[in-house]
Amino acid sequence: MGIMLDLLFLFGAGFLSFLLYPVWINLVYKFQMGEEVREDAPKTHQIKMGTPTMGGLVFVSVVAVITLLLNRSRNQTLLPIFIALLSGLLGMVEDFTKVYKKSGLPGFFEYHFGGIFRKRDARPRGILSLVLKPWEYFKGFWRVVGSTDASGIQTYKKFIVQALIGGFVAYWVYFKLGWDYIWFPLIGDVHIGAFYPFVVFLLFIVILNAVAFTDGLDGLAGGLSLMAFLSFWVVSRVLDYNSIAVFCATFVGALLPFLYFNIYPARIFMGNVGSHVLGGTLALLAVILHREIAFLVIGAVFLFDGITSPLQQLSVKLTGKRIFRFAPIHHHFELMGWPETKVTLRFWLFGAFFAFAGIFIALM
Repeated sequence: MGIMLDLLFLFGAGFLSFLLYPVWINLVYKFQMGEEVREDAPKTHQIKMGTPTMGGLVFVSVVAVITLLLNRSRNQTLLPIFIALLSGLLGMVEDFTKVYKKSGLPGFFEYHFGGIFRKRDARPRGILSLVLKPWEYFKGFWRVVGSTDASGIQTYKKFIVQALIGGFVAYWVYFKLGWDYIWFPLIGDVHIGAFYPFVVFLLFIVILNAVAFTDGLDGLAGGLSLMAFLSFWVVSRVLDYNSIAVFCATFVGALLPFLYFNIYPARIFMGNVGSHVLGGTLALLAVILHREIAFLVIGAVFLFDGITSPLQQLSVKLTGKRIFRFAPIHHHFELMGWPETKVTLRFWLFGAFFAFAGIFIALM
């Protein structure tokens, strides 16, 4: 009965999502809400300029509505969907700043209200400059390790919001739910006390950004996320987390139509609203199922691809040399001569392998 219920939610989410995507694609085309492409990106990506973005808004809306109406569980699904919506809100704001940067709105606000916020003296002096020094170092660090913020929210501001969401998650699971342990395969629960919220915080930040970095090729992040949700679906069903199983099946159903329109050549991108939702939700599922260790395997491709971008930035800043031809590493393979579809499919194959391996570890 359980798996049949899961499939009903999967089919329902898939059907609704498939109906909505053509409407959303036509809407974003009409209002020219297209994605920008970095000038230093592989030349083959220039044809993607103007492709509609914010496709993640559809699948997260479908999952949120279905979950809140038909699969609301205080112990299992409310926290993941709440964090997914918070993460998606951050991503949507970033997407909108990119989209409307090309419009006349920045000039309008600058003309009418710029004088209110214009700095009279941008450089603090004396003791104030010493006090603000750590803040300047903080911003500089995130400029180095973060992605470009030329057309969106500055990296340090994104991290502050991410940290607030991650801090809330860590606070909730430790102080409200009383969790202080990590499950290890063949060992079981290992209590680590007050270190647990720091582990949860770090896990959330890393996964959220790793998924965002991986979202650089048509179908790449969406396909890997689909495999991760399938893995959690199996694990949650075996461990009798019934509401989580239905939730994962709903996500799978909503993602399938997105992939239909996102595979090469993409008709729509998920945008930060999509990648942030996927990253935040996967992090929460790992925590709620107490399978944080297993997710390090399930999401191995995300983590590997995501870490290459800050590593590249740090290497260039510290040594002046690149580790890869281009980062994240999926672009490195493109510059080696691999077609985009080849890179995506091979990453999918590795994602499928690690998904199976992660299921095996999670059930040990």
